[in-house]
Amino acid sequence: MRTEYDVVVVGAGVAGCMAAAALGTRIDGSRVLLVDRNPRGEVGKKTKLGWICGDAVGEHHAKFVYDELGITFGPPEIENRVKAITVCSPDGKLSHPFEGAGYVLDRPKFARRLLTEALKRGVEYRELTQAIDLLTEDEFVAGVVCQRAGANQTESYKVTSKIVIDASGMSTKLRRNLEIPSLIEKEIDRDDIEPTIRLNARLADGLKVDTSQCKIYLDAEKAPGGYLWIFPKASDKLNIGLGVQQKRTNKSLQSLLNEWIAETPLLKNMTKLTDDGNLPGAWPVSVRHQNDSLVANGFMLAGDSAWFPNPISAGGIGPAMTGGVIAGQVAAVALETGDVSESALWDYNTGYVEKYGKKTAALEAFRIYLQTLDNSELNYGMRNFVTNKEAVAFTWGEVPELSFADKIRKAALGLRKLSAFRNLAYSISKMSTLNQLYEEYPTTPSGFAEWKKKVDAILNAVKARFR
Repeated sequence: MRTEYDVVVVGAGVAGCMAAAALGTRIDGSRVLLVDRNPRGEVGKKTKLGWICGDAVGEHHAKFVYDELGITFGPPEIENRVKAITVCSPDGKLSHPFEGAGYVLDRPKFARRLLTEALKRGVEYRELTQAIDLLTEDEFVAGVVCQRAGANQTESYKVTSKIVIDASGMSTKLRRNLEIPSLIEKEIDRDDIEPTIRLNARLADGLKVDTSQCKIYLDAEKAPGGYLWIFPKASDKLNIGLGVQQKRTNKSLQSLLNEWIAETPLLKNMTKLTDDGNLPGAWPVSVRHQNDSLVANGFMLAGDSAWFPNPISAGGIGPAMTGGVIAGQVAAVALETGDVSESALWDYNTGYVEKYGKKTAALEAFRIYLQTLDNSELNYGMRNFVTNKEAVAFTWGEVPELSFADKIRKAALGLRKLSAFRNLAYSISKMSTLNQLYEEYPTTPSGFAEWKKKVDAILNAVKARFR
């Protein structure tokens, strides 16, 4: 078995396959090894129960992949195209747009399609293989220790490489056990993780939904600190689920989901689906900004390993596609120049921040504020404090331009909710400061420590106010 490569990509999920495909586009694909713990037919599977996610991705992420790699997506991996994602108030009387056009995926087929694109470019794929540790040499990551997944024996073997890209998931041991000096954060706060549960289902005969939009429902009672969703795959086929902030409920995810289904006429008597072994299941998701440094000497993070999911929506497919491509492109350039140091890989940090990451800290601050609101405050705020235009701005991490007169008028409309309004104004202020900081993201590692102190200070202040 070959044990020397230029790059080892750990994890053949969305980010891993995209990174491998981008590498194979720029360099000889045979120099790239992609490993995954699943069998090939179940590539990227998160648990034994399936590919646990909402199956939705924004069209702009797919366009980025096409622009950079020439890859297009369509049926069968795309089941439905939507015009928008809308957020609905707890009382159901109001909704605001969340994001623009996008796709609802057949997740197993999408995973296999991504692997196919990497293999087309000559990348070597090794199934049923886990990377259980990193090799280091002279303060550089120099490869991985691999083991056959699920094997009874404890035999392991070493694979050397110039770069390791860790795309193996949020709980990866590789990031947490990184021994060389680096600017990478190794651990995530428990409050920045939300447990989620989802299932795919066929509606009862005669029941249909509007397939043009995905719907997110804010409800501090049914999904404390999170939200519920209905994403249509067809007029009678749905991906439904919910996510919560664990400390805000004593109920299990399954209980919350069962209660919601029982109270929702649309979902009564539906049939749970298990297409391709994609069973109902639960999975934890990060809801914070990405790791502020994604690189170290010979080492890169991508996807869930780097905390890429959107802090508001917890959507991780799109950021993983975008980040995976950028990681692969930067790694290829580093190999071509013969320099795989943290400084040489730093363009991945700046590239991802510019393309997507610069908005996520502001989104994290807004998410922390939202999680403090009860249903009456959510209803009132969506009706009086936030217009459609402002809602779109918030959910893209932008700061709405509220004039002073508008602020006074909106505060006067709801004196009983003045504290919630003051907290909204505070959040907007912190979002603005964070956005400005990310416009000034350091172009080299030398300025990172001071910049990072400023970011952490603001987010810690937001947490201290609302937690």
